Amino acid sequence: MGTRHIQNLLFIFFLGASSLTLAQHLYCQKGITTSVEEEPWNTFNWTTGKVDTCDDGGLCQESVLMIKAGAKTALLATKSCITQGVQEMIFVQHTPSPGLVAISYSNYCEDSFCNNKTDLSQYWHLQETSVPSMPAALLCPTCVALGTCFNAPALPCPNSTTRCYHGKLEIVGGGIELSVEVKGCTALIGCKLMGGILTVGPMMVKETCPHQSLAQPRKADNGAPWLSISVWGLELLLPLLLQSLVCFS
Repeated sequence: MGTRHIQNLLFIFFLGASSLTLAQHLYCQKGITTSVEEEPWNTFNWTTGKVDTCDDGGLCQESVLMIKAGAKTALLATKSCITQGVQEMIFVQHTPSPGLVAISYSNYCEDSFCNNKTDLSQYWHLQETSVPSMPAALLCPTCVALGTCFNAPALPCPNSTTRCYHGKLEIVGGGIELSVEVKGCTALIGCKLMGGILTVGPMMVKETCPHQSLAQPRKADNGAPWLSISVWGLELLLPLLLQSLVCFS
């Protein structure tokens, strides 16, 4: 009788331990979105019906990178379990307006289905930027595309921008592997659309600028235009300058 009682207690103990182990599983929302949209902060729905089951020690994550050029915004968003990281929430405005804008948000959390943001409205606070009513002194090819921009119209630049940006972002991680081409007006100096921050949650970002602009035409205080020149332009002009020097000598 005593032996049977002990066996029953052991069975209840193991059943309870098994239930506790099952209860410790972490479940996360799972989904990937890559798109180019107009006003995604008003229209984008970040809900998903898919579920990810985490390994021991895992966390839930939700991360998004948004890049706005003109009227279009590239959106790269991922939700899933993640095996490494600490519980934290990070919001970064990599490039401030006017002109091009790059913003990212990531959240690592440790409760089941805690990566449950449904929209982006609270993470996108754009200041209104003014475009000159008279003919703009600066026009830049403007576009953002997954892969390559096949159409980049030259658009008037907002006040306070001083140059044109042309770069590519290679994004890998969180189930995403693609490139984003970006062109537009900016006050940035150098290839720094991401502001030197090259991770967004599980996404690694590599930024390259093949023809980085040094200066673009703006009206000087006396009304005279500044010279427009680039590294690419110098490469084309140098042989002509050398040839002219030879002729005059």
